[in-house]
Amino acid sequence: MRNKRILVVGAGNAGRPAAKLLHHLGNEVLVTEIKEFEKLPLKAKKRIKKMQESGIRFHFGGHHPQDIEWADAIFISPNIPKDSVIYKLIEKRDIEYITPSMIGGMLNSFIKIPMVGVAGTDGKTTTTNMIKHILEGKHATISFSSLEDSLVIEGLVDLLVEDKLEGEFAVFELPHGTIRMTQGLELCAGIITTLTPDHLDEFRDYDDYIKRNLLIKDLIKPGGLLILNGDDPIIGRFIDEIDARIIYGLGRKRLVEFHGRRYVTRPLSVDVKAEEIKLKGLRGSEFTFLSGRIPTVLCERCGSINCECGDFKREYVGPYKERISLQVPGIFNVENALAAITTGLILGFDIDYLKERIGEFKGIRGRFEVMGVVDGVKVYMDAAHNPESMEKLFEGLKFDGGLIISLDNPDTLTVRDKFKIGKTLAKAADLLIVSAKNETTGEIDWRAAEEVAEGANPTKTIIVENVYKSIKEALKNSEKGDMIIHMGPGVVNAYKSVKMDIRRAIRDYKGDR
Repeated sequence: MRNKRILVVGAGNAGRPAAKLLHHLGNEVLVTEIKEFEKLPLKAKKRIKKMQESGIRFHFGGHHPQDIEWADAIFISPNIPKDSVIYKLIEKRDIEYITPSMIGGMLNSFIKIPMVGVAGTDGKTTTTNMIKHILEGKHATISFSSLEDSLVIEGLVDLLVEDKLEGEFAVFELPHGTIRMTQGLELCAGIITTLTPDHLDEFRDYDDYIKRNLLIKDLIKPGGLLILNGDDPIIGRFIDEIDARIIYGLGRKRLVEFHGRRYVTRPLSVDVKAEEIKLKGLRGSEFTFLSGRIPTVLCERCGSINCECGDFKREYVGPYKERISLQVPGIFNVENALAAITTGLILGFDIDYLKERIGEFKGIRGRFEVMGVVDGVKVYMDAAHNPESMEKLFEGLKFDGGLIISLDNPDTLTVRDKFKIGKTLAKAADLLIVSAKNETTGEIDWRAAEEVAEGANPTKTIIVENVYKSIKEALKNSEKGDMIIHMGPGVVNAYKSVKMDIRRAIRDYKGDR
């Protein structure tokens, strides 16, 4: 697609990369955005200014008929509601419509390396980075996750425009808000970690959220494989619909309850499992990796992931029985490691290399990250922000002293079940301290903190204004040998500011004594 006048509707995470790619391919591009420039997030404003410098035009504050009359073709961001006025305006014109899958297909034509995608609710950031750690031990690797500033499509487009789309492998985290824009990419492997209820105010219902995450199965190229967590009650409902799959699990029954509906783990025959699990608290874990003969994405005839002989015959490996050691704590990381090791095997990596490499993985920022030690009290932070991820975080962990949990407001732009979160944390905490500040929006919501406290009753709960005050209060109520952990969505969405608040509170507490 070249030498056309293209209107891109929406300057968000979908519209910006579409506009950059279409402009890079030699088109004249105009982006319209219903919000005024001043009301956009700071990160978006910085990116838009760079786009304007490259020659992409923007109109803010609405969508206008004259812009549609000007255009030969139009791309409408998938987040724009179907009842939006823009759809009524384009009904009156015979105009070429560019879909998200067309954008993904255009981008895919430039990418010649094997790609891996990780979708799901919890565990996808850590699993993505475990796989990245495995790959980059031997190969130059392109990676995008919530640890980077760019989401997948925008990051890939930036690399293409800057002529830096280099590497031998790529691995991407595919959040629910991004996965529609990846339609058209072709993955050799995909992983779905969990599908617990979250971000549901962005969807019609839970089924709609599940359907969105399952879009990853449409990205798997011929000969590719989808790796699925068989312990997840929701994933288990859809496994029979997927042919090219590998199922992993710990063999643990789980229950998800939401709006009066109960989802229970199905009894499944798994291909890869962990047995003889030994949790060593914050020092990590050990387990036996056990598998039968499993399929890979390699062609047995030519030995290539991207089959070069034109007569693909799938190669198989295994069976395996190997003792694995992890430095990262928690039962959830055993689960993440199973997915990462399985991915390594299907990509053709040797089991001895995978054992060594996964054992060297030391975790990622914001996941049980050490913030400091004060008088024998260790302070951590973790990004767990829904009841299911919080429950998994503490499963199998034992503490020498008491546990004090500091929590930032569980809501982001998504409203969460704060009563249930309070009830979940109360099972683990000796003291719960709740910040009223929504770290994503910057707003103080005392009622949100009160709902958490109501759910935590009768566990002692203190409500404060922000993370800084929460950590100071936690330190004031701690004794030698206790552990403080701050958790919540702010650890991801406002990582730098939350980390700064925690460290400032530790420093000031030391100085006040």
